[in-house]
Amino acid sequence: MLLAYDIGNTNIVVGLLDGERIVGRWRFTTHRQRTADEMRFEASSVLAEAGVDPADIDGVAAASVVPSLNSALAAGLRPLFETDILWVDARTSPIRLDVDEPWSVGADRIANCVAGHALYGGPLLVIDFGTAITFNLLSKDGVFLGGAIAPEMRLAADALTDRAAQLFAVSLDVPDTVIGRTTASNLRAGLVLGFFDLVDGLIARFRAEVGPALRVVATGGKGDLYVQHIDSIELYDPDLTLKGLQLCWQRARASR
Repeated sequence: MLLAYDIGNTNIVVGLLDGERIVGRWRFTTHRQRTADEMRFEASSVLAEAGVDPADIDGVAAASVVPSLNSALAAGLRPLFETDILWVDARTSPIRLDVDEPWSVGADRIANCVAGHALYGGPLLVIDFGTAITFNLLSKDGVFLGGAIAPEMRLAADALTDRAAQLFAVSLDVPDTVIGRTTASNLRAGLVLGFFDLVDGLIARFRAEVGPALRVVATGGKGDLYVQHIDSIELYDPDLTLKGLQLCWQRARASR
């Protein structure tokens, strides 16, 4: 059984996987000052809720984009498990990163690409809707070729309202029309519909360069909204990162 950590800038997703089956998943708010004791208590609570003994955990895998939490996680889990954490990064990646700076590719992007190619083949564009929106391009053979990064809708909305004195925070509901008749509806039209078009437009650009055979899969906690309104996204797999961590761990164990 695998304990998997997807440590993002906004949330930490903890997954418990038994083979290919996801036994459970838990989402915690990311706090960069979290201590080793807090991480150990969190892991113990997850296992207790799932009814799993720590001795049944065969491995731990983590994809982290918050380096300040890595040592806390390692120290916190050390008393619980007799196994080291597999940190997914450019060094441990089971797929080739054919980019100019492979060491700078986020661990979550690597995990998403590993699972994306294994499950859906290539060429493939994996879009992760998290704190940022990452577009990750895979070749037919599963090589990571690069991509694009854009701000997420809420992040852009917060930046706009923080800097503009006469604008205010609004709920990001999908408007019926692009023609806003109040300040709030103007913001929704620009932000929500604008970001739908941003994503759809970038997908079109990727397809124009790669070819019409390019498949598109979305993941991330905020991806469901986009999938409902963008026809060019074919699939939504909210657990893609956890599945990628499982595959990375399996391949690392087999290589030993």
